[in-house]
Amino acid sequence: MKKISEYIKSLGFTFSFRRLRRAFVLIILFAIIGVSVFLFYEFENSESGLKKIYSKEIMKNVDLQGKSIIKVYKRDVNEDKKLDYIFICAEEVRSNDNALNSIVELYKSLDFVILDGKNQEVYTYNTNKDFDANVNLSIVEDEKNRYFLISDYSGNVCCCKISQKDMQNIDEKIIDIVKNTTEKEFLGYTIYTKKDEENPNVINITLDNYSKEYIGAVNEEKKLDFSELGVDISRYRETYLRDKFSEFKFADVNNDGILEFVAYQYVLYNLDETQRSNKTIGKVEIFFNIEDDKLKFNKVNVEI
Repeated sequence: MKKISEYIKSLGFTFSFRRLRRAFVLIILFAIIGVSVFLFYEFENSESGLKKIYSKEIMKNVDLQGKSIIKVYKRDVNEDKKLDYIFICAEEVRSNDNALNSIVELYKSLDFVILDGKNQEVYTYNTNKDFDANVNLSIVEDEKNRYFLISDYSGNVCCCKISQKDMQNIDEKIIDIVKNTTEKEFLGYTIYTKKDEENPNVINITLDNYSKEYIGAVNEEKKLDFSELGVDISRYRETYLRDKFSEFKFADVNNDGILEFVAYQYVLYNLDETQRSNKTIGKVEIFFNIEDDKLKFNKVNVEI
């Protein structure tokens, strides 16, 4: 110990508790600064951080007319080597008047907007639809087209693309494929279920398209056997919305590089709302090709 003390003194260092405390304070201060910089960097690059940054830039060029930006991307979507802003915005309907102590329950009159990064032109498509708070915007592309999918879990959907034609009205540059398919509400099959008399884990399903021209007629009864799933189907109820879609996505079904549009309807819902797994069992998958900017029925699957 004496040798260590002599060695420290030979370095010209005089030990004191005051200096030790100062050293600890500096270490803690630098640690706080380092953590703060790291957290700020993480926030800036997070979805909420980018949304805040992008929103400030957007509001310099776009009059949102009191609407709130819900989801925003920054990408080159018109192939001019300039990044564009792609976003959805809407009027918020909250649970009460206090913005700090309320939640968004509905987005009214949702707009899909593209802000051209090269010339600052604004392309706005008013969906004329209200969406639930879980509305989402996703961008997908295949070998030929790029699509912008706006949907929630209650069946509201818009599937848009940018027209390659020259338009006098720039707002017409945005094509709504779902609206081109049907002017009426975009609905699926009306689902009827009947329990099998011999096996309580089997249900028979009938699908009725009610003469909707954009989905094919299904004449045969479908059978779903939940025996191997290990669930008690008596704990499940039929869907309340017999003809409503619940989810939408794109998929390259036949691996040809071209995306198909897939719409889902769920057959049975768990009565226990706290249950996290197997919340729904049984699904109706409707596959559409996209031709001439419309959805063209391809096939329907009914499976567990």
